Amino acid sequence: MHWTDIGERLVRDVVVLDVRGHMTLSDSDASLYKYVTRLADEGHLHVVLNLQHLAYIDSVGIGEIVRTFLHLGHRGGGMAVCSVSARTREVLTATRLDTVIHMYDSEEQAVAAVAKLPESPELP
Repeated sequence: MHWTDIGERLVRDVVVLDVRGHMTLSDSDASLYKYVTRLADEGHLHVVLNLQHLAYIDSVGIGEIVRTFLHLGHRGGGMAVCSVSARTREVLTATRLDTVIHMYDSEEQAVAAVAKLPESPELP
């Protein structure tokens, strides 16, 4: 599997995205950013990325996560990641992404944290 499958669930007022497979350059048709932009356009600005089943991530995948995080922030929302595998956590830590985007061990913790974020107006 060299593509990302994204499953979507609503938990309270937070959209949980179950990302599966690989987040690599070959994933252009399964863009996380495009997916979340659609959700934001529908009014869903609080997102948790469940990375439990993410087998591999490269620099393009990391870029997608950062771009998505920034997009939600500019729209007045927020994002966290949860259930990060040891290998993916190692990559996110090496890139210092863990200092910007909160990582939680469980989905419940991430949903609770993101649900507490206030809705703020979109930035210009």
